[in-house]
Amino acid sequence: MFPETILQLNNGAAVLELSAALAKVLAAVRESGKAGSVTFTVTVKPASKGVTNVVMVEHQIKTKLPEPERGMTVFYLTEDNRLVRNDPRQQQLPLRVVEIEQANELKEVI
Repeated sequence: MFPETILQLNNGAAVLELSAALAKVLAAVRESGKAGSVTFTVTVKPASKGVTNVVMVEHQIKTKLPEPERGMTVFYLTEDNRLVRNDPRQQQLPLRVVEIEQANELKEVI
């Protein structure tokens, strides 16, 4: 009974939607190496109050894709509670770029 019902939900669109959701989760699991899931929910309710031999059936498909790893960033708090990347208590060094000439010949040191 269940396979026939799924095939008839939304004239077969539910099966296509479910297949697409599963394919999306499979690809994400392969890429991330983490778990994912597909949840298929079927809700059945009476078509109208007091009528129990006619029902409305609806479905819902939810996917839970694996979350990618996100790195963390180090910040420092200033006295006025702003986030900055450099430690405000540490002295800044006056750095500069020094050009170095490359030697054209190799010299052997003994």
